[in-house]
Amino acid sequence: MSAANDFSNDARNLKDQAQASAQRVNDDAKEELAKLRAQVERLMQDRVTPALAGAADQVQGYANRARETIEDQADAISETVRERPLTAVVIAAAAGYLIGRLMGGNTYVYPRERH
Repeated sequence: MSAANDFSNDARNLKDQAQASAQRVNDDAKEELAKLRAQVERLMQDRVTPALAGAADQVQGYANRARETIEDQADAISETVRERPLTAVVIAAAAGYLIGRLMGGNTYVYPRERH
């Protein structure tokens, strides 16, 4: 029975050593993940966040310039309409006719009779 007890003790010792090794690997992995997480957070704070803020400022600038341009164009068109209302009506009618021809072409207000 001594050999069986020795084998059982060896198996228990081997199991304990394997558990200890697995725990060390687990702890090492957690430590490495914590280091990587800290590095990623520093990278985000140092590089990505300022870059995104810069891009957001640039987009905001483009949006402001586009809005100002549209407002200026709308004011210019309004001024032209006030100065020459008949010309504006003729141009609007012609544009509407052209758009209608391009969009639908041959639609009739009154349907044809079918025989």
